[in-house]
Amino acid sequence: MRKFFRIFRISAVIMAFAGAFFVLHKPAEPKTDDCSLDKDAAKQIFKTAETFEKTGSECVFNVSDASGKMLGRVLYAKPDETSVAGFGGKLRVVVGLDKSGKIAGIELGENYESVGFIERVRSEGFFKKWNGLSVEEAAKADVDTVSGATMSTTAIKSMVALNLSKYSGMEITADQQDATPLWLKITVFIILAYSLFAFFFPQKTAKFRIFHLAALAVVLGFISGSALSIESFKNWLTTGNIALVPLVILCTALIIPIISGKNFYCNFVCPFGAMQELLGKIPLPKKSFPPKFMKKVTIFKTILLVLIYAVMVSGLFTDLTVFEPFSAFKFEVAALPSLIIAALFLIISLFINRPWCRFFCPTGTLMNMFRKKEREF
Repeated sequence: MRKFFRIFRISAVIMAFAGAFFVLHKPAEPKTDDCSLDKDAAKQIFKTAETFEKTGSECVFNVSDASGKMLGRVLYAKPDETSVAGFGGKLRVVVGLDKSGKIAGIELGENYESVGFIERVRSEGFFKKWNGLSVEEAAKADVDTVSGATMSTTAIKSMVALNLSKYSGMEITADQQDATPLWLKITVFIILAYSLFAFFFPQKTAKFRIFHLAALAVVLGFISGSALSIESFKNWLTTGNIALVPLVILCTALIIPIISGKNFYCNFVCPFGAMQELLGKIPLPKKSFPPKFMKKVTIFKTILLVLIYAVMVSGLFTDLTVFEPFSAFKFEVAALPSLIIAALFLIISLFINRPWCRFFCPTGTLMNMFRKKEREF
């Protein structure tokens, strides 16, 4: 009977996320020959714009005000095979040129990036770094990415370069050296391999546990930002795009519990779980809870996961990072609610073992759907 319910749980999760994929999924790249301009984004550059007249085959539009006076031009090129994907997939950028041909502004068009991250990027003044430059000057401009939002800002740089290249006919390539470096990918895979070894041979690796936890927090958390989250699931479902590192982490997080019946990701990979456990090692009195109470917590966590799933599918919130602490690892661009959640539960972890994992985490609840029903932590 237990085996039947486990198969039922796994099947229900798979069907739920398959349904979410059909509801949320949009092509990562615009339709063929689709130059339909994001006019709201363009009007952020030209405040008095009223009409946009397409002039050529490369998504270039003349911009005029209500009186017909020309204000400048906007470029809105489609992503191609050279375009770099952001965290939520490939995106589009509106580039505004004034009447003298200098850049009047840059705005984000069609995209699937996290709203909180983009707002922080905007507050850093990233979109203004090309303003006032000619196309030739912009082609040579050395624009730094924003720490904590490297994937998004590298993708934006890529699309600015593509727009300018198609408009001017010059070969303009954005510097992509800020993309995830090979050494970091290798380091993440080494840590993941060790996590698998520690999972299957816990007694042999117990004395190195504290170093393992530190590596998870520093490398998978602060450096690479590789924590699984409901927001990352939403982005993958929306775009169908997932990078190699999170793909490997996701596959192991789902497959290992099916094979072993035990939760692998939460205890041996999750960087926020690692941080809680590290702080929990400080010798302070810890609060324990009776089994009956923890059963009620399990029911609460399941209900919470269902509610967040409903919010995700309905689109009531476009930025789900506010429901979890994981984006706090990229604290420079993290949304305030995520920072508050992270700080609060790290403090609580001094007195309660892994409180976020045990009492709230919707991502952990999802991972537990794939294992046997045993004591969680």
